[in-house]
Amino acid sequence: MQRIGVLFVCLGNICRSPSAQAVLEDRLERRGLGARFHVDSCGTAAFNVGKPPDPRAIAAAERRGYRIAHQRARQVDDADFARFRYIVAMDRANLRTLEGWATADFGGELRLLMHFGVGGRGGEVADPYYGSAEAFDAALDAIERGVEGLLDYLCARHGADFDAGRRCASENPRTP
Repeated sequence: MQRIGVLFVCLGNICRSPSAQAVLEDRLERRGLGARFHVDSCGTAAFNVGKPPDPRAIAAAERRGYRIAHQRARQVDDADFARFRYIVAMDRANLRTLEGWATADFGGELRLLMHFGVGGRGGEVADPYYGSAEAFDAALDAIERGVEGLLDYLCARHGADFDAGRRCASENPRTP
């Protein structure tokens, strides 16, 4: 069984994308689908490579039961376009960077996370880095909404592969 690759991308890979990775991993595990996916995150910039997530992102995630402190930032590379079928950006600037970076043979999908959120209007997950602790909570709120929509999309696309879709039934989102 080949695992379906989902890669979340922001600028530095220390706030939004590691949080999105943790949220999707949580949702997949709760539905018994974790073994069917390979989920990762990275940044378009290299300045945080090897660093852990921002302490405020770690705190916001931990308040909701997600663990991200073990993650280390990395930069997107050409091989990611072969490893991941779904590459999901947090904002338009990073989406444009990914579109320019994509290899000629990339056959997957490049999308904004909020394309999958309520209404599907393709909004952005605001970068909380220069904001307050509340900005990290707001970013996580948006990420949770986007991930729920993304998971619904993935289940619609691949549900037949997941035990006739039984495991794709929506669950109530985690409460803070």
